Amino acid sequence: MSITNPNKELPRIEDYRADLAPGEIRAAAVANTRSIAMQAYLHAFPAFLHMRQLTEFIQGRRYMAPGENPLGGWFLMRKLADTSTTTVSPNVDTLYGATYLFLDQQGPVVLSVPAISDRYYSIALLDAYFNNFAIISPRTYAEGHGNYLIVPPGWQGEAPGGIKEVLQSPTPIINLFQRIYTRNEAEYPVLHALQDSIRLTSLAHWGNAQVEVPPADLSPYEIQGMRLTRDPLKFFEYTNYYTGVNPPPAEDAGLMALFQTAGVGPGSRLPEDPQLREAIAQGAADAQAAINARITAGPYRNGWTVPDPEIGQPGPHILSRASCQLTQLGAFPQQEAIYFFALHDVENNRLNGANSYTITFAKGQLPPLHPHGFWSLTMYNEVFLLVKNPLNRYIIRPDQAGLTYGPDESLTLYLQAEKPAGVPEGNWLPAPSGVFSVALRTYLPKPEILDGTWFPPGLEKVN
Repeated sequence: MSITNPNKELPRIEDYRADLAPGEIRAAAVANTRSIAMQAYLHAFPAFLHMRQLTEFIQGRRYMAPGENPLGGWFLMRKLADTSTTTVSPNVDTLYGATYLFLDQQGPVVLSVPAISDRYYSIALLDAYFNNFAIISPRTYAEGHGNYLIVPPGWQGEAPGGIKEVLQSPTPIINLFQRIYTRNEAEYPVLHALQDSIRLTSLAHWGNAQVEVPPADLSPYEIQGMRLTRDPLKFFEYTNYYTGVNPPPAEDAGLMALFQTAGVGPGSRLPEDPQLREAIAQGAADAQAAINARITAGPYRNGWTVPDPEIGQPGPHILSRASCQLTQLGAFPQQEAIYFFALHDVENNRLNGANSYTITFAKGQLPPLHPHGFWSLTMYNEVFLLVKNPLNRYIIRPDQAGLTYGPDESLTLYLQAEKPAGVPEGNWLPAPSGVFSVALRTYLPKPEILDGTWFPPGLEKVN
């Protein structure tokens, strides 16, 4: 295959010149900076989101619990997500809890988990790039209750008696997510007690008294409105600092050295040169375009996105990691949960509430899951947020009241803006009037889902 440009003669491989004019040298330097900035933006994007969430977590904790140390205390959702939830792609299956720890300043921390035997639960530990480095759940620990010691990078101490396992973080700053499956609102009192029983205690005081983790210097994160940041240079100011505090894995050292040559790596300072700053901004725009293209292009199967097998894990796949965190912040690795997103119907047309759709699971073809696993179908609008509707129903799950199976034991669900005529209301998932998307979550998936043998049926347009 040949690539030609009729309007411009391009250099051939191994062609070289040593007589470039100053303007040509300058143009090459600017192009190089733009290219480096594009890659640096993709690599740093999850860290930007992690830092942004940290600033909002601190502000939220101070508002909800004034006078308390923001770090080490949980920010707990006491009810399921609804249309007031601003996190992208929220689930409506579990009560959430979130917290942050500065392990380099606060020292090792003991995570105490109560016995939870009748449902799915998890406590996920994520580094400063939203990579899961440990998960406590029915999958990873058959008897998950107990005490776990979370330690900073390079910790060489000795765990005291009563510690089930030492969990070493790759970065000094981490966050934790707790999820507890919720069948209905009547369970809230019991589940709130479970949430409160998931404790974090300073190792220095553990075993003597229940003492909160010590405070840390939060002054670098006193940033208001970071969610409104649109300036790519400000993005790099934030991430240059945050990735310097939380160094990437050692295997990324060569890449970081390259980024630093353009002033966009860990601990770097942006160049003062206006042309180079403009090149960095253009590189950021190139990266965002690549993210948007990745989200739009799929790959798709039956109208559903094919899940990335490396989701929620570190590695060189920087475009997929950035794309994932934009739409599935803090996503699990596939062994814990697999999410399928449908933006199109089975004919590859964009889903729109002006139409009506059905999805049918044949007998025996519901998602295959391990014990305590569950599946759910969630409706979102065009920006992956929940949608107001007359039923205040955002999901369909197999334990939902009024769900009706066909005579052949198949299950057909109806996705449309208006209530479908002549079908059980329990099988209707209300859609917005415009463009929408749907998520099928499968928690604790069996190998058939992991290897693609089982895949969701497509959404069929019925009018």
